[in-house]
Amino acid sequence: MSDAVVRVVPSRAATAQSVSLILPVILPVMAAVLVAPVIPDISRAFAAEPNAGLLVPVAITIPALMLALFSPLAGWLADRFGRKRLLVAALLVYAVCGVAPIWLDHLPAIILARALLGICEAAVMTCSTTLICDHNQGRERERWLAMQSVVASLSAIPLIAVGGLLGEQGWRTPFAIYGLAAFLAPVILFLVEEAPKELHKTVETASALPWRRFATVSLLVLTASLLFYIVPIQMGFLLAIQGIASPQMIGLATATGSLAIPVGALLFRRLSRKSTPLMAGLAFAGMGLGLLVMAMAGDFPSIVAGAVLHGFGWGIALPLLLTVAMAGLPFDLRGRGTGLFMGAVFIGQFLSPLGVAAVDRLAGGLLPAIEIFAVCGLLLAATATLTLRGTQTGQ
Repeated sequence: MSDAVVRVVPSRAATAQSVSLILPVILPVMAAVLVAPVIPDISRAFAAEPNAGLLVPVAITIPALMLALFSPLAGWLADRFGRKRLLVAALLVYAVCGVAPIWLDHLPAIILARALLGICEAAVMTCSTTLICDHNQGRERERWLAMQSVVASLSAIPLIAVGGLLGEQGWRTPFAIYGLAAFLAPVILFLVEEAPKELHKTVETASALPWRRFATVSLLVLTASLLFYIVPIQMGFLLAIQGIASPQMIGLATATGSLAIPVGALLFRRLSRKSTPLMAGLAFAGMGLGLLVMAMAGDFPSIVAGAVLHGFGWGIALPLLLTVAMAGLPFDLRGRGTGLFMGAVFIGQFLSPLGVAAVDRLAGGLLPAIEIFAVCGLLLAATATLTLRGTQTGQ
């Protein structure tokens, strides 16, 4: 009974509630990709500022770092003060910090605004995911967590296009889209119910986070995230080795790989009753084989095929590991559990380019480095199969 859920809304309203809780997953994606098309314009606009070459990339990537660092704290706050109120507040502050660069004229101020944006993302992702787990269990929980992965992966494609279109009007214009987060706040306020803590206490008795299980799952998701972000970050460099430098071709290859992610997530839904270790092995094997195909590819179609296989593996891995992490977790610890999980995901994102750069130097090139990470993925497939033995998702 440790994973019991008290239904606080009718089923039709529960569907609307879960849909509204999925929408905030777009916000971290928005922070990562919306301004990507205008990065060169931002660099030119601040070229006269000291250390602009360093500070502009920091301004772009710092939300992910803040999300990684502050997700555990957001989880503790969600358990302590309630998920819904923290989510609504974070959405409103996100909107303010997101649009702030429209009026800011100095890079340090923009970096501060973007750092606060990342902290808000930590609260948004942690609270929305925790609420999904609060109000659903078993197959329904797996369904909505899989849909969360689908929405996150598919949203990146139109957001890149919108960012490029708005960027034609100036580098500041895409930041206006961040203001849309404010419109999600009333949706959450009116459609989402805070799962009553006192009702959960009557059926839940666990009081300590299962640290051993969480350490295992967190390490697996961190390494899975590190492997996944190799493709979107290194795709341009991989194609350049093949003599392909067209931004359109780079975007096509990356987008095609991204389309495989929801396929993997939907397959997870269908296979969730199967063996958890088997699915974990399939997920890491997909990412490892995908990287190996890309490293050994001699033409564009082969690189795209590797990216598809790689994205397919990630599509299984993320909802699978999140479901394993949350299974059996009592209400009072669910926020902290989600925060730790999200922190591991985004630490992997932050470490991915650093890890590839380090292995690149040691191995003498990007292709040998990708091959090494591919082998690591295949070894992790065997490791995950063994470490998750006896674990099931549908609890």
